[in-house]
Amino acid sequence: MAKRIVTKIGYVFCVEVDNQYKCFFQYVANDLTQLNSSVIRVFKMHYSMDYVPDIEKIVQDEVSFYAHTILKLGIQDGVWYKVGKSKNVGEPDKIMFKLFSEGNFNNMTKSFRWYYWPINQKRIFVGEQTDEIRDYDLGWIFPYNSIICKIKTGHFAIRELE
Repeated sequence: MAKRIVTKIGYVFCVEVDNQYKCFFQYVANDLTQLNSSVIRVFKMHYSMDYVPDIEKIVQDEVSFYAHTILKLGIQDGVWYKVGKSKNVGEPDKIMFKLFSEGNFNNMTKSFRWYYWPINQKRIFVGEQTDEIRDYDLGWIFPYNSIICKIKTGHFAIRELE
């Protein structure tokens, strides 16, 4: 029987990138608006491979991006692992996501059906993407390979989702 995987809000996870550096993220919320998926905040700082995590220092770091993902799959496949927990989860009620409902990933700026929402609240239709929502994080539920790609390159591996 497979071991049951338990994840709790506040858990901090480590991603070892190409055996070159470590990056950390924290599970900060579930978003009922987006299929009750896990919301993570990925921190900007990259650490050496021999770094011993100081959880409270890590969660004080600047956030690189927020994303929806499925934590269990990353744990099962050994892509990330839990290193600790912190009660400091930032301000999840201020996290904003956006989506569009037409077009394709290569032509996002041409969509005229953009929506945005704060976690666990109704989506708000805005039509054409505005300057107000331009910097919000994309609200798709990303597989772990896309999360890793964004950590490494600054961009999600979206082409594989088409």
